[in-house]
Amino acid sequence: MSDAKAAIGTRIGILGGSFDPIHFGHIKPSLQLAEKFQLQSIRLIPCKVSPFKDDTFASAQHRWNMISIISGSSELFEADSRELERNTPSYTYETLREIASEVPSETTLFWIMGEDALLGFPGWYHAEDIMRLCHVLVMRRPGYDASDDVETSEWLKRYMCDDKDKLEQKQSGYIYITDVELFDISSTQIRDIVHAGEQPRFMLPGGVWNYIKRNNLYQENIN
Repeated sequence: MSDAKAAIGTRIGILGGSFDPIHFGHIKPSLQLAEKFQLQSIRLIPCKVSPFKDDTFASAQHRWNMISIISGSSELFEADSRELERNTPSYTYETLREIASEVPSETTLFWIMGEDALLGFPGWYHAEDIMRLCHVLVMRRPGYDASDDVETSEWLKRYMCDDKDKLEQKQSGYIYITDVELFDISSTQIRDIVHAGEQPRFMLPGGVWNYIKRNNLYQENIN
């Protein structure tokens, strides 16, 4: 992708994760980012084999179906199955490289992550190459500060940007930390609530909750 000033063409956000299950903690901040950064779409990419986590609780098919419920009811979200179709770890670099090869050259890609993930970002597979493919939007989280680790801080300084307008000047290479409304929700919380026979009210869309109930997900001993 060119480093020259790019006309604002299509802007695609990309959010990866286990989505086990997907919930409002994923959805609502993404909606805020879409509005703030003029993202025309956000791709939800469930991983099959995460380099950072152990196995998931719901099957790949169930997690895909739950994401499809979200994408099917929203013009913003798009379900992307490419990582579920791999038998290798779901490396961000490989995913971004594939997407960049498929979209028009004027498209700008935005990888979305939480500030907690940023602390380990310099150690990601082909981290420098990731920065050549996209901008990284980081959702600020209290209690996380990359400057606490000197080595991490020095690596990140090469890409950090505090001027939102700079994201329009080239198509890749900046890490921008932004404030979004945080939702104290986690997939682990939801699984524990369901396993206890209770309802995770207001934590996830009704369609996803109905799917969980209909398919008896997270009922087994998950501890």
